[in-house]
Amino acid sequence: MIESDLVPFATWSAITGILIIISALSYRAYLKRRKNETPSP
Repeated sequence: MIESDLVPFATWSAITGILIIISALSYRAYLKRRKNETPSP
């Protein structure tokens, strides 16, 4: 029973981690793109 409870938790943990990594990478790319379009003084 321990294994059956651990599988969904590990699956959701992996999905959440992947989503966070994708969001962070796309956000950093967006910031870099925005900084290139409008240079700050």
